[in-house]
Amino acid sequence: MAFGDALDNLRSWTDALSDRERRLLGAMAVVFAALVVLLPTYIGISSISDVETENEEIALVLRDIQRSEPRLRQQKAERKAIETLYNRKAPSLGGFLEERAQQYGVGGLGITDQPKLDMGGYSRRSVRVSLPVVELRPLIEMLADIENSSYPVSIERIQMTGGRMRTGYTVKLAVNAYDRVGPEPGE
Repeated sequence: MAFGDALDNLRSWTDALSDRERRLLGAMAVVFAALVVLLPTYIGISSISDVETENEEIALVLRDIQRSEPRLRQQKAERKAIETLYNRKAPSLGGFLEERAQQYGVGGLGITDQPKLDMGGYSRRSVRVSLPVVELRPLIEMLADIENSSYPVSIERIQMTGGRMRTGYTVKLAVNAYDRVGPEPGE
């Protein structure tokens, strides 16, 4: 009953409007209906589009990760090999170098120990080596054997003089060995 009275009041109010006012009221009703229908639709489509864009970006990142997986495995294997290398303590550098020199027929080593240096979780032992006249082939083979040994040893510097008219080269080397001081990774 109250609803019917309200509807009758609305009808009498619209009958009292002029044609121009009725057209404006109709246009306003169409705009209101369009807002009620189109605005939620637009918001829904926009959010779906944003989600699709985000999904495409995530898929691109996942593809990049998948493509870099072999490289990451290789880096992990290299880190593991380095960790394994440092798990093995290098021998006394003087004896190690003399053994290598004798193996390749290089004689007359002059070895001078250098002070030990602590570097974070590692310590570096160094020696300076002087070789009087030595032939090139045995020298290169000895240096390759030192560098490729299963110990954390590296050749820091090589200084060679001589050659041409002489029977060999005079060589000075700086060789380093590295030892892990702290606990091993994973402990």
